Amino acid sequence: MIKSIIGGFILSVILLVACTIANVNLETVFLAVFIILVGLAIIISGAAVSGDRMRANLAAESKTDKKWRITNSINLMLAAAPVLGVFLLIHYFI
Repeated sequence: MIKSIIGGFILSVILLVACTIANVNLETVFLAVFIILVGLAIIISGAAVSGDRMRANLAAESKTDKKWRITNSINLMLAAAPVLGVFLLIHYFI
């Protein structure tokens, strides 16, 4: 879990340097990356489906599949947190 947060900080620094070099709007890039990471977490977790579909998916998957799905969705959300933090810093202070 700590690796995901560190990965989010590294991603933020890489995006910051790349956007500065390319002279691209920082807010747009950071918001897009945040939305992509959260969207992937929602898709992997299965939270965007109806209750009947979720029940069917949970009944059909093994414990290892469930653990993989939950772990990866949490890791994506934790990686998105530093990106959101940098976005907010850029939005309010720059």
